[in-house]
Amino acid sequence: MQTDGRPAKSNGSEDHVGRHRWVVGTAVGVTVALALVGGILLSRRVPDQATTQPPAANTVPAAVPPVASAIGWNAALVARDDTTVTVYASLGDTRCKDLVQPQATVTEQTDSQVVVAVSGRIVDATDCSISGTSVPLVVSLQKPLGGRLLRDAASTLPPPPTFSERELPDLASDKRWSPHSSQCDEGWCQGYNGPNGSTLFAGAGRTVGGESSAAVGTVSIGSREGTITGRPESSWQVRWEVGDVTYSLRLTPTEGETFSLKQFRAELARLRWT
Repeated sequence: MQTDGRPAKSNGSEDHVGRHRWVVGTAVGVTVALALVGGILLSRRVPDQATTQPPAANTVPAAVPPVASAIGWNAALVARDDTTVTVYASLGDTRCKDLVQPQATVTEQTDSQVVVAVSGRIVDATDCSISGTSVPLVVSLQKPLGGRLLRDAASTLPPPPTFSERELPDLASDKRWSPHSSQCDEGWCQGYNGPNGSTLFAGAGRTVGGESSAAVGTVSIGSREGTITGRPESSWQVRWEVGDVTYSLRLTPTEGETFSLKQFRAELARLRWT
């Protein structure tokens, strides 16, 4: 033991312990600093990692709706006002497809022609047995059609046939006849239910040459002359031509009944023409 007041000299083991404590303290400080810096860097990278995460495995991409396509039309009917036109859009030979949300638009009106475009989505039909039927679409013209041609914007072929209500009897104003849903392979047609169970079928199409049933007479049809064919026990029909279009009316009696030729003429005389 030293009692002279002079500071005691540290031995080697004490110096070693001091150095060890200093090294440990320094290492701890460096570790804490690195941890803090790492935490800061990690906190800055988290958002970047979040934005680059791939979508979940069960994510289903949204279905892309079918694109609207240009659709052809195969016939047109001009109303009595000569400014309202109904075009009949068709998918042609396309099997088991339906036309969804079709729209008709007048794309051009000149002194010589009117161009009508039809567009819509083509989808798989839910019932193939009734798919492919023509769809009527109405457009309005700025002025009467007159002698101008109606053309299909989707085709470079000759214009589809154009029919006129003025060449047909005004059955819409005749309360004896009520229209019903009708379909025909070509041209235009409309069926009507009439008195005592009789039916009347009006049609129009391109004039086609060839043999037809033997004529049994003629009759005035508006300002035209029509040719009568048929038999009392089945039906009577009258046909008349206007340019390259043939119009027709077929009158059929109720089942089990007959119409004489005289009765048929009388029914034709009652029809209204404008």
